Amino acid sequence: MASILVVDDETALLRLLALYLSRDGHLVVTCPTAGDGLSAMVQQRFDAAVLDHWLPDMDGTELIHQVRRVDPAIPILVSSGSLMDIGSLGLPETPPTRLLQKPYAPKALLEALDSLLQR
Repeated sequence: MASILVVDDETALLRLLALYLSRDGHLVVTCPTAGDGLSAMVQQRFDAAVLDHWLPDMDGTELIHQVRRVDPAIPILVSSGSLMDIGSLGLPETPPTRLLQKPYAPKALLEALDSLLQR
């Protein structure tokens, strides 16, 4: 069981992600904005974060950098509906940052998260 932060501005998707992850045994905190996600990170330690790349209050790349300032060791799964190259963000290989292209099946989410959480 892991503690997972999920940040996404799509309310229905946020609820579904929380359901999928909690059914898989994870403790989930959901936030609809980047600011809320960063505030949650200051209050609690997370084992991983699932971050939408396009948020209304902050660019996803900036959010990744802000998250890493709060917790430099947190693995991040970036969720995006746009085609992008995660390697172009200039992030270090450790801790891992992976891309999950929307739309995706629940199984793909769980597999990607399990891969990130392997130590």
